[in-house]
Amino acid sequence: MPTETPNGHFAAGQLRAALWVMQYLATSEGQPPEGDAFRGKKVPTRLLAAGLGSLMRNFLLTRRHGGDRWKAAVEVFHEIPDFLKAELPGTTMGSGEERAFVAGYEKQLAAYREKFGALAG
Repeated sequence: MPTETPNGHFAAGQLRAALWVMQYLATSEGQPPEGDAFRGKKVPTRLLAAGLGSLMRNFLLTRRHGGDRWKAAVEVFHEIPDFLKAELPGTTMGSGEERAFVAGYEKQLAAYREKFGALAG
């Protein structure tokens, strides 16, 4: 869990990782996007829209699985407000902003994989 408020692009990347893990915990489908998928004139709020829109559905689906999936989902869900402390950027990312977004995404995804193993994709 973050201990300080990160910049908006880094936090948006962390949020994207959290949303992907929530989706995976609910469905066990797909592979996480690679960091390069977020390069090339992307807008963070657009990258997050679908995941935010399905967050509660995924959370409730994960509840049906119970066990370790549910425990992991609860932990991820509780971290999401920390990633929203910084304002989510709504404009096209420049190269430095892309690097911050990807760094946040990769750091958070790695943390979830370390903590939850195969449950995190």
